Amino acid sequence: MKKKICIFCSLTSFNTGMPVSTYKLAAGLVGTGRYDVSAVLPGDGELVERMRRAGVDVCVIPFRRLRANPLSMLMFMFTWVTAGLRLRRFVRGRGVDIVHFSDLIDAPFYPWARVAGAKVVAHVRVCAGGPLAGLLFRIWTDLFCSRIVTISKFVRRYYRFGRRAVVVYNPGPDRKVFDPGAYPRKTTVAKGSVPAAPAVIMVASFRRDKGHHNFLEIAARIRERAGDKVRFVIVGGEVKGHEGYYEEMMDRVHVLGLEGCLTVTGNLPHESVPIVMAGASVLLHVPDWEEALGGVILEAMAMSVAVVAYGCGGVGECFTDGGSGYLVRRGDFGAAADRVVSLLESPVLMKKTVTEACRALDAKFTMDKYIAGIERVYGYGPEDAAPMDSLKKIRGR
Repeated sequence: MKKKICIFCSLTSFNTGMPVSTYKLAAGLVGTGRYDVSAVLPGDGELVERMRRAGVDVCVIPFRRLRANPLSMLMFMFTWVTAGLRLRRFVRGRGVDIVHFSDLIDAPFYPWARVAGAKVVAHVRVCAGGPLAGLLFRIWTDLFCSRIVTISKFVRRYYRFGRRAVVVYNPGPDRKVFDPGAYPRKTTVAKGSVPAAPAVIMVASFRRDKGHHNFLEIAARIRERAGDKVRFVIVGGEVKGHEGYYEEMMDRVHVLGLEGCLTVTGNLPHESVPIVMAGASVLLHVPDWEEALGGVILEAMAMSVAVVAYGCGGVGECFTDGGSGYLVRRGDFGAAADRVVSLLESPVLMKKTVTEACRALDAKFTMDKYIAGIERVYGYGPEDAAPMDSLKKIRGR
């Protein structure tokens, strides 16, 4: 008899790493033929459509996400109760064995799955909050979760989960979509043209923690060193609630004199990202937060785009520094610019870097490894899998 897995996700879009990885998990589990896979989502959207096309039974249970203001918190509490009761009925009615929660933002619903009689898996894909928040989250997972999955060793250290958590790296991008041979090197995009080469690219919607201000400062220094022959592309657009940051960045573009060499594409569908990447030489990934892993880095590696990134969070687990990618100290604009220019000016170094990156991606970030890792967490995979009932042993108690 097939084991019944329910995947819970608080997002319905398909333009950020978490829902993309959630879809890959669901589709991958269906593809094994060993599981009856369902999903609970808060509304209709692209993620729902993709899930259903993959053979996932989707149940839409509306609820509000928790926000940091009194009215939103009140509305959240109301929908938390009604949605939680519906989740409990769904889990019990289907006889679900495991409810797999997609990320930290799903944490308020852990108890409902637990009281419904299912085992609870918490998938942690983001680093958020300080030591107190981390402590409270550890206590919460200790009360309601059977197992914890983190997407990097850094995330496991960040929350101090220790042996309670199993590291399962995200699968790399779909190589049929992120295929450098499938796109011309010069590609027209929504609001401009990406030149054949060289172009330095950033992929992120405009929020301060994504580090567009860092990208612009580094771009100005690259231009000082390499002259007008280098262009820059930001794949992303305005984000509701963060419009002021977008306007601030456009003003900064003017101050730095980058208007004539910078293209901002606006927000694009996920499948359009490789089209733009095909016209790029270097991905510059310079966020202002502790990146849990870096899905866009893996996409760049697949597209034969060299990566220069801040050495923050789990970014260093994506590639080998100095071989398949390059890390620079956060805030060192000069070092980042120097590294980008050295790649642009050395075809031999560029070729060596992207070749090693492709090999690293194929060796470490694959769908087979991802699903095998998740099955070991469930205890339904290989014989050496640790079943979730042996949690006390895993914790070393």
